[in-house]
Amino acid sequence: MFGYRGKILRLDLSAGSTSVESLSEKLLREFIGGAGLAARLLYDMIDKDTDPLGPENPLFYLTGPLCGTMAPTGSKSTFASRSPKTGILGYSTVGGHLGADLKFAGYDGIIFTGVAEKPVYVLVDDSDVEIRDGAHLWGKDTIQVWEELKKETGFRNAGVARIGVAGENLVKYASIIVDHNRAAGRTGQGAVMGSKKLKAIVIHGTDRKIPVADDQAFNEYAKELNKDKKEDPTFRMYSDLGTAGFTDMASMMYGSFPAKYYTVSDFDTYNLSGTSVRETILTGKTACYRCPIGCGRVIEIPEGKYKMDKFAGPELEVTGTMGSLLLNNNVEAVAYANKILDMLGIDTISGGNTIAFAYYLYNEGKITAEDLDGIAPEWGEVESGVALAEKIAKREGIGNVMAEGAFELGQKFGVPELAVQTNGLEFPQHDPRGFSGHAIGYATSPRGACHMSADMYNVQMGQPNEAFNIESEDRFANEADIVARLQNFRALTNSSVICNFYPLQGDELLKLLQLAIGWDMKIEELIQTGERIFTMMRLLNLKLGYDTKKEKLPELILKPLEGPTEGHVPDIEAQLKTWYEYRGWDRSSGRPPKEKLEKLGLASLT
Repeated sequence: MFGYRGKILRLDLSAGSTSVESLSEKLLREFIGGAGLAARLLYDMIDKDTDPLGPENPLFYLTGPLCGTMAPTGSKSTFASRSPKTGILGYSTVGGHLGADLKFAGYDGIIFTGVAEKPVYVLVDDSDVEIRDGAHLWGKDTIQVWEELKKETGFRNAGVARIGVAGENLVKYASIIVDHNRAAGRTGQGAVMGSKKLKAIVIHGTDRKIPVADDQAFNEYAKELNKDKKEDPTFRMYSDLGTAGFTDMASMMYGSFPAKYYTVSDFDTYNLSGTSVRETILTGKTACYRCPIGCGRVIEIPEGKYKMDKFAGPELEVTGTMGSLLLNNNVEAVAYANKILDMLGIDTISGGNTIAFAYYLYNEGKITAEDLDGIAPEWGEVESGVALAEKIAKREGIGNVMAEGAFELGQKFGVPELAVQTNGLEFPQHDPRGFSGHAIGYATSPRGACHMSADMYNVQMGQPNEAFNIESEDRFANEADIVARLQNFRALTNSSVICNFYPLQGDELLKLLQLAIGWDMKIEELIQTGERIFTMMRLLNLKLGYDTKKEKLPELILKPLEGPTEGHVPDIEAQLKTWYEYRGWDRSSGRPPKEKLEKLGLASLT
């Protein structure tokens, strides 16, 4: 089997046992790997009665067929389970080199089931797999755990995934920190790890040669792609400035970078931008395995209030949530807050949003400092946000409510409608008033408000995908049919697993898969596979109790703003009508019809 190892490792933490299972080529051809394969496997293992934080909820860690090969950015990997944050499909894609390490150890994925009696960590050393005592790691932050495990195992370059105290305390949006501080942040996969008393995963693999169908042609094509993509302006921006390089353009040109908790669209973000990072605190850059972009920043603040040793620099999302959402334009303060959140193991999107919501409620007079345990958050300062993050991670006082999410915080104080979330997941830093496509993208995403399952800001800025008929005419237009096609394409890249920041076209993905796996696949089959995976995710969500009434935008996003958004508010009802008509699904139930499922080979799952 080319591209794959054909094996998945199963660890029963309750029994303390390990086993190895085979993966069929038919299953892999239908669902590829990553998020798509996770959705299919989860469908057989969970239902609406499954407790996301119970032993019956499996935690998957899956790679894809390009992982560990020469494919550019193809070594991302996915954690997946029933989300404790949303109750529906939860998955989070992460970079680093952990995925490649797993392939080098001889596996395509790991399934964790059950719950350990006491804290443990797992060591995968090629075919040797151990479940080790992790009690001495419990209570430690993600940096301490990483350093301790490198010494304890003797593998200084092994892949390491770990949770912080937020995961231990079952914060619903706890993250998993991987390798050099890359984060599997979304949907609370860190809380699922914590519920299993699994503190960390260490993976050391030595077979670094992943067999591909046509080795020479594959490697030559990978080099050709990288040479071509280096001329792409998005590639260059992320390489030169990191993901925060998009900050100024998003804020000043498009109004899509929200500020003051989604009530301002044109906050001056220059001091937060990738350019400012480069001019002030940047010391270097990092890249995930086989990534030619290198969007990771390494920063250091040698003195002052936010003094810190070298650490991962702030990316776009935390620049928004702990920067512009708080009206904080101090890049050192954002970098410091980012480090605290990563050490605690808190998703910077959901966690930062929930903290910003507390600022908003306080400054709008809807809550008092007493409600926040004496913390009085003022616009522009980050110290209150850091203090709230500490409470969230430990579930202390108001932090116990905030650990559930923004909606639950609003619910406690009688204003849940003001929480900026959809389907239980807080918004990324791409406001639909700046790019309309994100409205329907958030409303119908398989995991709640998510920009990675349909990055319409790229499309509506002029990045087409000809093979999938994806091209925008206007950033304010109802392009819900285009979003549907993009969702199908991103279902493929999130299953392959390729980084969204790499400007890959549909025909290019097809060729990579053909050369790697050897499948005689045409573009029509690839397109249908993307639709099958996206539909599979919907079938799983329906089984888990998905409610189409939640397919809507929050109240604050329906208010027009002055500035670059030109007072535009997307018509979500019109978009939903277009989207459901294009997909041919029932609008009321959200269910695909029998004939559609038969065409996609999914009829047996209803």
